[in-house]
Amino acid sequence: MEPNPNSEHHLMIGHIAQQNMPIDPRRARFPCCIVWTPLPVISWLVPFIGHMGLCREDGVILDFAGPNFVCVDNFTFGAVARYIQINKEKVWLNARF
Repeated sequence: MEPNPNSEHHLMIGHIAQQNMPIDPRRARFPCCIVWTPLPVISWLVPFIGHMGLCREDGVILDFAGPNFVCVDNFTFGAVARYIQINKEKVWLNARF
């Protein structure tokens, strides 16, 4: 009997998130999303420049605020203004060799 490769993968990444967790802007939960917020003054002059972050499967924002520094669940420049949700099934299918 072969071990299930998917169960091993879930153990490696600590799979504890719900499968279809909804986006909840009131609680700042954006599962599997890329999030964006404008930068004060700079975004007023050049609207497409802003600050980006990545979200885990449980919706927690990972904000790369500086070299060797990651803010967890605290977006540096304010609330999320835009988000793009990524289809994780397509990402995992394309990432496998």
